[in-house]
Amino acid sequence: MKLKTLLFTLLLLSFTGLAFAATVTVGKPYYTANNTVTVPVMLANNGSSISILSLDLAFDPALYSAPVGTAGAAATSVGKTLYGNVISAGKYRLLIAGGMTESSSDPKGGSLNDASTGTSAALPDGVVALVTFTPSGSTLTDITLSGVADAADAQANSVAVNGVVGGTSGTQTIGKIGDCNASGTVSSADLQYAINIVIQKPGFTYNNMCDVNFVSGNLAPDGRTTSADVQTLINVLIKKAGWVLP
Repeated sequence: MKLKTLLFTLLLLSFTGLAFAATVTVGKPYYTANNTVTVPVMLANNGSSISILSLDLAFDPALYSAPVGTAGAAATSVGKTLYGNVISAGKYRLLIAGGMTESSSDPKGGSLNDASTGTSAALPDGVVALVTFTPSGSTLTDITLSGVADAADAQANSVAVNGVVGGTSGTQTIGKIGDCNASGTVSSADLQYAINIVIQKPGFTYNNMCDVNFVSGNLAPDGRTTSADVQTLINVLIKKAGWVLP
């Protein structure tokens, strides 16, 4: 019995020490201002510690162009900055890392911020980036994306990370932010849906259409549906001044 107990304990400890690969997920795209489409990029660390994250997003340049990335709430909360560039036709690379501090006296133009403002801080779970695309035509069509992610910790060790687009399919229809139940409109049913997520009612799970968190009057999805999202939907439904979803 003692031998069996010892073997079980060793097996349990070995599994406890394992960290699953981190996951980068590209959420459902939604309409934004000026007839553009925005997709959130979300990180789940799964026990890893990621200080720097890179993602190559492939898209159809015949349908969409001019991607512009901004750092998401999870990235800015630890002082990270997003750098982005179209590296080839239909491929946009975003890099989330510690920010640069510009300096006129520095011959190179600036230096990396220190650890307290992002250089080696670990990214938390949540929305790390928002990427906005402009449709090439006058009609918004389904958007097809694929992604390859790369990451490292603060000691420059590579961190295993899986890239997932839309869960199982790279082609997604464009939704309306706030439309939690995918009915095509934002109504009281979406408010009830958000409430059900918050109270963890069986059958109701997070989806990024129900991530309508506002910060200083601007949409700032954070990878969760909380009481803040419920209050936003209430304000939108009663047409409170200043509360307008994209």
